[in-house]
Amino acid sequence: MLIAILTFLAGGLMLLGYLLYIQGSLRKEIEPNPTTWLMFSYGTVLLTVLELDRGAGWELSVVPITCSLLGVLVALICARRGKMRWPKDWEDRASFVTDITLTIGYVSAWYFLVAGYIHPDERDMWNLLFLILSNATTITAFTPILRATKSDPSHERSLPWFVWALSYLSLGILTYLQNGLWTEFLIYPVMNTVLHLTVGILALPKRRERKLSEAASN
Repeated sequence: MLIAILTFLAGGLMLLGYLLYIQGSLRKEIEPNPTTWLMFSYGTVLLTVLELDRGAGWELSVVPITCSLLGVLVALICARRGKMRWPKDWEDRASFVTDITLTIGYVSAWYFLVAGYIHPDERDMWNLLFLILSNATTITAFTPILRATKSDPSHERSLPWFVWALSYLSLGILTYLQNGLWTEFLIYPVMNTVLHLTVGILALPKRRERKLSEAASN
């Protein structure tokens, strides 16, 4: 019963967070960071496929599947507004290039494994490597939005990010109950809980007001 509750809680919170975020985007209250959401759009889809290939049950797949589908939708909103351009700042360009490089690397290696070019006995080791590398791309994907929100929090709102953090926290508890503490499946929820919570804190109303006051005084 507890497993089912946590599964639907995590999935429901993920959906709620996206509904709030998309609503804010359509109302122009939120301006999604195009570089981050582009990386989210393909990164979460690939991560979901890899986790399913690693044997993650449906309970652990509800959140990444929901995130994959709706993350693509947010990226499409950015594209429709003509925001998908080559990043201006070198830090964002570096994050994007690193993300693409890691993605091509682990997808290529995964293809060689699936196609039978890698010995079956090494499958678990390679899948674990892919999962770690794919989760590393979460950091590269978050770098642009963390930088942008720290510099100017007016483009984001805290509530969706806090809701998403709670979703990933629920997923982390669920993962722990099903697989124990020492499992690679915990990397995904723990990392995302911290990163989503960080964006939410950076976008707090007090920070927006302080930035506005600083801009007005200058």
